[in-house]
Amino acid sequence: MSDTEKVYRPHPSDPPTYNQANSAEMQQITQNKDWNYSLCDCCSPGTLCLTSCFLPCLTFGKTQTRLQNPKLEGYSPVNGECAIFTVLSFGYLHWIYQTIKRGEMRQKHGINGSCCGDCCATFWCGCCALVQEEKEVELRSRPEQAYQAPAQMAYSK
Repeated sequence: MSDTEKVYRPHPSDPPTYNQANSAEMQQITQNKDWNYSLCDCCSPGTLCLTSCFLPCLTFGKTQTRLQNPKLEGYSPVNGECAIFTVLSFGYLHWIYQTIKRGEMRQKHGINGSCCGDCCATFWCGCCALVQEEKEVELRSRPEQAYQAPAQMAYSK
């Protein structure tokens, strides 16, 4: 299986080779102005789907952690973002927070969309939106996406 395939990987992989990082497919993924995953592609993988349906705060927390730290170093399933999401869920207000964070994610990765679209997705299809966000952030924050080739040494004359 190639590292450039759009297959969800719950945990970061090893650093890429130079060829993997500079492939045309990698550039297409990171420069894509649309979502790489459909909102309706929420049943794959099954574990992410189930977690998002029954413990959505865990998926939300992982996605927010991955946005800040793609390597998930020091990641804990129960974190601050998860706690905020859970507290807001008691009053069915979590979708507002998710809408805000979804907009920030879209802006960071240059994904087209609108606040109204984010609002509708999180209010009516919250679990599907969580899966889409997690898979998208995982794909766009893979090590091969962020890999920079070493600078060539230059000698002064």
